[in-house]
Amino acid sequence: MADSEKPTTRDFLIHLNQGNFQAATDLADDLDLDKDLVYKAQWTKRIQERGPQIQPKDVELLDHIKDDAWVMSHCLETCANEPAVQQQILGIGESRSQTLTAPIIAEKLNNKVDLTAKDKTLLRCRWYFLKYKDRLNTFEKIWPSLSSAAHQQTGDVSFSTAYAQFRDSNLVAQAIEFARSENNVALDALFMHHSSDVLEQRLFILSQIPETADPSRFDLPHVTHDHEDLWLEEPWRGEQDPVEQGWVQDMIRLQVPEETEYLDRLKGGIQTTTYPTSAAVIAEWYMDRAHAADCIGLSSNALEISRYAQVMGITGIERQISEYEWLCKYVYAADRAAQQEESYVDLERFKQMSSYEILEGLLSHTNVSVIVDDMLRLALPWIEFAKKRNVTGKVSRKEEFLLYRWLLGPGVVDNHLDWCCAVFENSKPTIELSDRIIKDDLDLSRLVLAIVYSGNGSMEHLVRLFECLPIFDEIDENSKDPVDMADIVPKATSPMAIFTELQSVGAFGLTQMMDKLQNHLSSSEVLHRYNTNVPLKWYLEQQSVDSQRQLCIRMSSQAAGGVESGGPKFDRDDDWRELLDDMVRLNGDGQGIFGKLDNAEILEIFFSSLLRCGRFKLAKELILGSRRIMDITKAEHLVIDAEREFFDNATSGNMNSGSLKKAWDCLKILPPTTEIKKEIDLIQATHSLIYEYKVQDRPGILLMPIQIRQAKDRLELISKLINSRAGMYQRHEQVLELVRKLGYGDDLLAKVKAMSMLASAALVEEDYLASYQLCQIIAKAALDKDTKSPKAYRDEIDQSAWQICFSLGKVEAFKDISRRLDVLAMAMTLSPVDYMSDVLAIWRKLDENLPDQISLAELGTVNGGGDINTRQTDKGWHGLLQNAAQWRNLSDFLTSGSEFEGHKESEANEASGSKRKRDIIRDTVGGWLFQ
Repeated sequence: MADSEKPTTRDFLIHLNQGNFQAATDLADDLDLDKDLVYKAQWTKRIQERGPQIQPKDVELLDHIKDDAWVMSHCLETCANEPAVQQQILGIGESRSQTLTAPIIAEKLNNKVDLTAKDKTLLRCRWYFLKYKDRLNTFEKIWPSLSSAAHQQTGDVSFSTAYAQFRDSNLVAQAIEFARSENNVALDALFMHHSSDVLEQRLFILSQIPETADPSRFDLPHVTHDHEDLWLEEPWRGEQDPVEQGWVQDMIRLQVPEETEYLDRLKGGIQTTTYPTSAAVIAEWYMDRAHAADCIGLSSNALEISRYAQVMGITGIERQISEYEWLCKYVYAADRAAQQEESYVDLERFKQMSSYEILEGLLSHTNVSVIVDDMLRLALPWIEFAKKRNVTGKVSRKEEFLLYRWLLGPGVVDNHLDWCCAVFENSKPTIELSDRIIKDDLDLSRLVLAIVYSGNGSMEHLVRLFECLPIFDEIDENSKDPVDMADIVPKATSPMAIFTELQSVGAFGLTQMMDKLQNHLSSSEVLHRYNTNVPLKWYLEQQSVDSQRQLCIRMSSQAAGGVESGGPKFDRDDDWRELLDDMVRLNGDGQGIFGKLDNAEILEIFFSSLLRCGRFKLAKELILGSRRIMDITKAEHLVIDAEREFFDNATSGNMNSGSLKKAWDCLKILPPTTEIKKEIDLIQATHSLIYEYKVQDRPGILLMPIQIRQAKDRLELISKLINSRAGMYQRHEQVLELVRKLGYGDDLLAKVKAMSMLASAALVEEDYLASYQLCQIIAKAALDKDTKSPKAYRDEIDQSAWQICFSLGKVEAFKDISRRLDVLAMAMTLSPVDYMSDVLAIWRKLDENLPDQISLAELGTVNGGGDINTRQTDKGWHGLLQNAAQWRNLSDFLTSGSEFEGHKESEANEASGSKRKRDIIRDTVGGWLFQ
């Protein structure tokens, strides 16, 4: 080849710059050039192209490079994603560093000769490769846990990036980070493989683990006897390299201000502990950890830590573990939902709480199905612990009273007596003592007595409590114990107070009280059958006659179930007979709860309820039967009372149904006496007025039966009937019968008033003849009144009679002049003297025209009739017409002078025996009116 065609250095550089590394290598051989340039360029390009993804073949290039310093530099800077490649790189760098530092170590370090800057740099590189290899071995072990956490938090993080951070990190700070993130794998790896860097700070590092973490997941310190056990240490290299000696490190360490400041600040906030340390220090660390968890409301975690400390060999913390156990039971048993989040209970506050307050919390969620289990699992063990908790160390019954106080509290006795039953049933003497909740028979008796005599429990619960009472075999009958609960209860106001009072009562007194309780329960069971429960405390009090009577009435009334409902519980006669027997039995010959009532009164109360319940057949059998048990007079009184209650409660006026029918049937029990007939008449009258005639109280609203009974003037009802029903005046006999049945009987005044209403109604209807005929009846009745009756009564009769007659007489539309003169004569005969002039004025006006209006033939025709409804006999109203001249003279006589003298003069004349004007009229008129 010609000289011009020979390769030159320039060609080498061109191939090198263009990346033709094989050509460059060949030229280097030809030109005898340093091939390191080619390998370095090729390595640099590979790193630029592939970065962390560099492969083993790429790393092999470093073996061809002879420049050890350059290779060491790039091995320190390069981080690969594959751990094997990273190991390969570090291995090459470490090998080159050992080659360069071996003479320095042999010649200078061993002889402690001063080092040059280059020597220090080379030794420092050697230390970096040792450190990075150890860190890489550790990082390979912890990478799975780190990559998982990093991916969850920030996405994918490459191995090379994470390793690059880890290899130069401060291991104490790194351990703290692993502790806070609960990375137990990484943390354990640091303690095992880098113990010299982190063991003195182990307690501080471990204290950074969150209180919520499970302590068993971590390798925590453990002790044997009084000292800390050594940690498991497995450094990656068995021997320390010369450059790792402390004095060498001091020589070769670079003083970077920022890093020095950071490490000083880090060391200032981190506590160190001698390794290994005493068991007391480790125990204190565990208790501090438990306290830290407890302070933020994690009592269960505090308990976990304390128990784990015990597993790790810590002794002397049994009491603290027990306190945490009870704290957890309290926290999770108490009603946390009702408390504010910041008001959690920690151990310190728990210690300040009273034993009873804690017992209440432990049982706050109990119920009847778990009360026994809660007592055996929580209450009794807590009471035993409370005894040990007593700082005085004295043995007393104070702790035992905790359970009694809870059972006797208002929350249980008043609302959950079934809880007491369940507890006492599991405290019976028939149960093994070790299995009983309440083990003292005397206390059991006192508790039952205190509860039954202070509350108002159901019969079921009272019987269950009584069945739990013990029987005392050994009794000192000479004991001076109180024997009557009546002496105990008045002194106490609560179940606990009664229980306290009973502390002075022994087996003899308690037995007497329990016997008395049995009697009270027997009576209470009888009352319970009739829904008439009273507290057992009622039996201990001195009850008045009225109190016993009210209870007896209540008992029978409950059986009746009310007037309208008819007592559905007692629909058989046998039920009522049993009720009567029970009521008499409760009298107990004067010793029972109805002892102050005599049997006659008890019978009256019973029959009153029997009648109100509508059991008329049975009542009649008991009253009128062959074995009658009640006086007929008293029976009549009870029957009428019951009938009136039915009557007053009736909502319908139909006597054939509902309460009014019951009232009717009730009266039929006894023979019809005078009083019973009156009630029967009133029922019939009510039926007629409301059901038949539909008399209304107000428009659209019918009368109610009770309104008829309570009416002050029942004639107003007759007025409503006459005014609301057309043509009623034509049936005056029926109206008079109603008046009689409404309670007026043969009262003439009521009869006259009713007839006056009828005559007035006929007058309104312009049926003048009917009104005239009714006036005749009214006038006849008024003239026939009993002269022995009071004057005021007679005057009132006359008043009603003459006014209606006068009203008819002055009606000009009534064309029958003779009959008008008749009713005016009737009015004049019955009216007071003061009003005669008014009547005469109308009469004179009619009399003036009488001859023209009435012919002799008419008079003869009228006189010929003998019927009072048409005309009277010769001695009757016709005679008045025949003596018209006499009436004119009478009229002149009465109107002469100064009118009438008035009442006083009339009375004076009557007293002196001289003739009154009324007598003059009688002599003039004559006829049947004055017979």
